[in-house]
Amino acid sequence: MNWASVSWWSSIALLLFSFVLIHELGHALAARNRGVQAEKIVLFPLGGGAYMPEQPKQLWSEVFVYAAGPLANILLAVIAWGILLLRPDGKLLVAFYLKLSGNLVVFPGILDQLLGLTLAVNLLLAFGNLLPAYPLDGGRILRALLRHPFGVRVSTVIVTVLGIIIGLGLAWAGWHLGDPLLVVGAGFIVMMSVMEYQNGWQRRRLAGKTLQDVLRMPQKLQPGVYTNNTVAETIRKFEETGWPVLPVFNQWNEQIGFVEAAVLQEEAVDLQAAVRPFCEVEFVSAGPDENLLAVIERIVDANVYGATITGGRGQLIGYVFTEDVMTLLDTPFRRMMRRWE
Repeated sequence: MNWASVSWWSSIALLLFSFVLIHELGHALAARNRGVQAEKIVLFPLGGGAYMPEQPKQLWSEVFVYAAGPLANILLAVIAWGILLLRPDGKLLVAFYLKLSGNLVVFPGILDQLLGLTLAVNLLLAFGNLLPAYPLDGGRILRALLRHPFGVRVSTVIVTVLGIIIGLGLAWAGWHLGDPLLVVGAGFIVMMSVMEYQNGWQRRRLAGKTLQDVLRMPQKLQPGVYTNNTVAETIRKFEETGWPVLPVFNQWNEQIGFVEAAVLQEEAVDLQAAVRPFCEVEFVSAGPDENLLAVIERIVDANVYGATITGGRGQLIGYVFTEDVMTLLDTPFRRMMRRWE
């Protein structure tokens, strides 16, 4: 084991991740400056992400938050560039790290190598992220700028299509350059762009629907179980109603959550055991006049099975389940793909 080599490349890996961390901290601190709190920063081999539950309301505040990451990298690059220029043969060292096709022969020391990496990698992170492709910062900035004149849907279509085109171009370049990391990164851009385009398409379809399109209304048979019911009794209730999800009530007839048939089939072993451990003790409430898309977004944010729809005086009207919404969004292409799975 060449421990000197292991130590060197481990240090380089930590250095590169620190550049990504500073990039994401730039987003997080800019968001805090604009009154938005970043929940967490996640680093992964291809980059990182600062997760914010909401975006700034003002356009230029949103642009500033997205631009803060590349600006942080540019600041690091400028600092490294300034220090390199103070080193012996500083101009040659800068040219050596920025002009990769140049015919230069230099012998940088360890400090020069670290400064050169800091300069080159941070410029790459900054200008690479400013490409107008989703999910890069440049794509998000472009979507924010286009949202006001063209609307959310058109702006999303533009940046996701650009993401697919630019991602495929980068993949082609990585293939011809023999750079597998560039190919993988380009594939990530294409995948995220396709997912965001699909998400926009789903939102558009849901925006044209109402709660009545997916509402399940309890009629003669009360579709509900109690926490002290057994698994066998709950399965029988699923068979009687044909529902994929059932509401769960406590001994005071208050709803406390939902239970899903698929969970019982996969996890329940003892049919005489109480159904309580298999229930999800959380749900979303909504009114009958609310927008279906808004209700679904609340269900997704809460990560629950569905919503209970109640009237003005609290009377039960029905239920909306995520499984029914997915059926509503189903297409012949998706059904064909499921047959091949």
